[in-house]
Amino acid sequence: MIISVIALACAGSAIAAILARWMPRALLPALVLEIAFGILIGPNGMALLAPGPAMEMLAKLGFGVLMLIAGLEIDLGMLLARGQKAKQASPLMLAVMMSLMTVVMAAFGAWLLLDSSTPLLHLAIYAVILSTTSVGIVVPTIQERRLADGAYGQTILSTALLADFFTMIAISSLAGIVVSGRAEGALGSLALVGIAGLAIWLLPKLLARVPAAQLDSRTSLPLVRLSLALLFMVAWLAERLESELVLAAFLAGLLLGQIIPRNSHRRETLEAIGYGFIVPFFFINVGLKFDIPALFASPKALLLVPGFVAVAFANKIIPALLLVPAHGRKMAVAAGLLLSARLSLIVAASDIATRIGVLDTATNAAMVLVAIISAALAPLLFNILVDRKSPILANAEA
Repeated sequence: MIISVIALACAGSAIAAILARWMPRALLPALVLEIAFGILIGPNGMALLAPGPAMEMLAKLGFGVLMLIAGLEIDLGMLLARGQKAKQASPLMLAVMMSLMTVVMAAFGAWLLLDSSTPLLHLAIYAVILSTTSVGIVVPTIQERRLADGAYGQTILSTALLADFFTMIAISSLAGIVVSGRAEGALGSLALVGIAGLAIWLLPKLLARVPAAQLDSRTSLPLVRLSLALLFMVAWLAERLESELVLAAFLAGLLLGQIIPRNSHRRETLEAIGYGFIVPFFFINVGLKFDIPALFASPKALLLVPGFVAVAFANKIIPALLLVPAHGRKMAVAAGLLLSARLSLIVAASDIATRIGVLDTATNAAMVLVAIISAALAPLLFNILVDRKSPILANAEA
């Protein structure tokens, strides 16, 4: 059974990658086509494959590797650096301000769309769900445009990751309040962050005494093996602390980013393993689980989709205008469009909200549709705006 799952998924990811490159200017990322492939072969399509334990395991592993790569891409030196000019904020400061504005606008948008009788706590959960950003789309798009090493790319990455942190911690806390009246669900995540922070501070100093040549080899690949071992160990720790895999995997990547030199080929090896093999399982699984009948059975949920899409784009584009002084209006709007992409976390947060009774099945399907729409449109519009003549892109390729 697992062989047939792997065979179908690998074939789908290969076809998606080829089709994505055939499209004009590669406007549509392969991951969107992978979702479409999942829908096509899933229960609502050709019924060649259904969600099951094997696919769930592979998808979870793919998601973990995806978050590991996301953390690996973050340059803490760039993130914490102050702007070259006194009036220019650092990428981290801009990310914080943009994230706060996103939450406020998401809450306001949810308040406009939902019934006046919606409890305040449920409204807060909707706001958290609509505040998400898909690192799985942002990271490869930024990498493809070679923007990850500059202040512009780091600001976008930082904003996406802050949204991820907030979503996972906030949804856990709010779910705890709904279920038991307490927010103990966030304690494990906070403990995990504390442990990771200590490791990020101490471990690079200890390994600095080890010659780089001893940590790299074309045959034994110790850095790659260390990365995968760390991912599984941190995932196990997160499970013990009742935390989330997304947080654990990202923290593991952030730690590795301080150990593996930025010019090391082993970073490329990890990306090849991730994007070339295991990550597509996650996106194909999203397509397999998309519940089309539940969505079309609820006119109310269908009517919410355009409103959710509007809020999803507005609460990213408007805060991104804070980037205008440093990067210009066009690049600021482009950043807002890319950050509007939702996928993995909106699906995860919606699933949690459904399990605790805040969302029904149809509304959950509507949220997944919003994720698919934004995942298709956001990187496409970003690539249209950020053309090869952009000064930021030209500097990145110089």
